Amino acid sequence: MNMEALRQLLQKRNRAKDALLSERTGLSPERLAQLETSSEPNLNELRLLADFFRVDLRDLLPPDPRHQSVGLLFRSGGKDVDEVTSAALSRRVGYSIELLEGEAFPSTASWIDEFRGGVKTYDDAEQNAEVFRNIFMGGDQVSPLYRLPQLAAKEMGILLFLVRTSRFEGASAYIENLPFVFLAESFGPRMLFTLAHEIGHLIGHHDRHQSFAIVDAQTEKRTQPSKNAVEFYAHAFASCLLMPKSGIGVTLRKIREMQKASDAALGDLEILLLSRIYGVSFYAAARRCEDLSLLPRGGAASLNETLKKEYGSAEKRADAANLPPRADILFPKIPASLLKAATEKVRAGEISIGKASSILGLSIADLLSANAPRVN
Repeated sequence: MNMEALRQLLQKRNRAKDALLSERTGLSPERLAQLETSSEPNLNELRLLADFFRVDLRDLLPPDPRHQSVGLLFRSGGKDVDEVTSAALSRRVGYSIELLEGEAFPSTASWIDEFRGGVKTYDDAEQNAEVFRNIFMGGDQVSPLYRLPQLAAKEMGILLFLVRTSRFEGASAYIENLPFVFLAESFGPRMLFTLAHEIGHLIGHHDRHQSFAIVDAQTEKRTQPSKNAVEFYAHAFASCLLMPKSGIGVTLRKIREMQKASDAALGDLEILLLSRIYGVSFYAAARRCEDLSLLPRGGAASLNETLKKEYGSAEKRADAANLPPRADILFPKIPASLLKAATEKVRAGEISIGKASSILGLSIADLLSANAPRVN
């Protein structure tokens, strides 16, 4: 088993929660200390620890030597990327390449050539977001983009994975001409923003023939361009794509007409409505309003903190005001192309259905029923 990954989990844990860790796993502090240093866990202990730390059990198993170079690529593409994270990501990339080997995979992300390369600025992000909507949404520069997960997986050929982790929010890569995006399972609107952020990285990299990988610990907090132009651009692209400038203008106008509001300063309820209409968090919506000069600089963070203090969260404020509920955002459970490739290899007798289910992390029943979507 991947003892280094397990030791990193134990060494980096919040030790204030050791009592909770012992209670949930049944492992004594003495046993945890042994596992942290040199002792090897049995399979039951490994399952209990994987469940507590919210990682896939398979990611604590020994890495395939063939995937080590992919793991190194991920470790070089993010700050403080640990063994658990690189193992989780490289494993999924590795089995994707193996399953798709010899398959007529329809997309090598040729759509990337439609976008401007060498992008760094907010204006670049705004223009490429418009290009995206022209290509994939028939020029619609107003509507919400709830179907981005399906669009990414089906029309863009992105291998999109949901990962059970709290160690990062998103990751993206081009490896062997295949585009990958990984999303940590969390609040649906945050996942939607992270997906758009990672697509921004793919567009920003622009070279689908040169391997690269990026791991993002968080995606909604924007860095300054002078500190990290790559992250600045990806954040700006996500914001512009999910909340198009024309759409914000039309939507706010309709909101104010319904409320019979004047041209007073933008309020928290209006921004909350925007966030629910466009499927993003309150902070993301407020930050976009800030970028469009609808809020003063620093207004997004200030309003977000005020709602936390007064209501517990922006979402609780929206619920207390009886705002319309959020739309469901559907994320594919696993890339359809991998399910198809695995099914075909099982039918051809190249692999057993048990091995296919193990590779994909699905039960045999799930593998047979195949492409059920995940609701968040």
